[in-house]
Amino acid sequence: MLAPSAFAPRTRAPAFLCAASSSSSSPSRGGGARAQPKHLIAIVTGGAGFIGAHLALALARDARCARVIAVDDFDAHGPYPRAWKRANAVMLTRAGTCDVAEVDASDSEAFERVVLDAVARADAGEGGVDIRIAHLAARSGVGAAAGDAVGATVANALSAVNVLSVASRVNRAYSEGIARVPRVVLASSGSVYGEASMTADGAPIASRVGDGTDHPTSTYAATKRSSELLAKAHVATHARAGAGGVSVIVARIFTVFGPRGRPDMAVWRFIKQLTSGARLTRFGDGQSTWRDYVYVDDVVDALTRALMVELPESSDGFEIVNIAGARPVFLSEIIAACEEACGTSSAVDELPQRPGDVGGTYGDITEATALLDWTPKTTLRDGLRRTVAWWTSPEADEYRNVE
Repeated sequence: MLAPSAFAPRTRAPAFLCAASSSSSSPSRGGGARAQPKHLIAIVTGGAGFIGAHLALALARDARCARVIAVDDFDAHGPYPRAWKRANAVMLTRAGTCDVAEVDASDSEAFERVVLDAVARADAGEGGVDIRIAHLAARSGVGAAAGDAVGATVANALSAVNVLSVASRVNRAYSEGIARVPRVVLASSGSVYGEASMTADGAPIASRVGDGTDHPTSTYAATKRSSELLAKAHVATHARAGAGGVSVIVARIFTVFGPRGRPDMAVWRFIKQLTSGARLTRFGDGQSTWRDYVYVDDVVDALTRALMVELPESSDGFEIVNIAGARPVFLSEIIAACEEACGTSSAVDELPQRPGDVGGTYGDITEATALLDWTPKTTLRDGLRRTVAWWTSPEADEYRNVE
């Protein structure tokens, strides 16, 4: 059980892989009516991954945040080469207000120590410390989860329970306002909807928050849905208990692309094959599957809004939104768009559909627009152009030359 004395200077620091210089000053807070009244610390689990690194970097540049901590265990079980994560970590520490802690979010004691040490190091004054957590740590990808169902359950479901439990312990122990975790944003997946339905003429129908999620087609989708249900139960339990409450916004994220993206995703495979002169490999005929693509900067914008937004009085402290491009893109279309962005084309080898892959994803963003005042701004063409420009630049050498 935490106690207020835990905020005294600690002799045991978390395992900070990389830490920004302690002499770095926080960004100016002047001139903004929406500036946070408290010392705001943002913690991003999975912070060395694709979306996590982009989010942590954006928050490190956000004047509302005094400090950002990217938490990652740098495992080698998912789709990312460990060297990619190390490169992301170095990039983050150059931001000046971001630390990187090598910690497994499913390790309760280790994650709790990160939170407590962050507060102990904060120069909060009378305002106290406001901690916002974006929980992105996960065993990403259908294939990685199917190959290790136990590991995926620990990484995707147990870690969510652990993060929420630590947040509630902090809130119970420091009810006087020294520190509080008012919000956890839980990254989920559009895959929880299973197979999207189609109209009689073959047009995809958008998945809406509230649509059925009881028929997952993969271990990955099942673990993500489990994390949502566990978060909802946690919010309800602590609301009844009257202490330790933390509000949760679940972000069901659809197919994300952009610089430093996941190497197992179709966009990355196509760009790599096209820029190297290789033949393209396509799973299926190109007309039977579709995805809802959303550019990483738009995802970061949505997650940042979810971290900061004040929930309406009618909210029970638990909300779900879809974060998507709100447009279905058939596989043949994404191939053509990648060819245009790369300025070249290639022959295509057709392979069988992969087990567990859904036929299509397409998300309705009505709730995200209403709750977060968010809509995606980046077109598929512009996002691919930026992605190819990064992939072919010297900045990508550490990523391009690693398998």
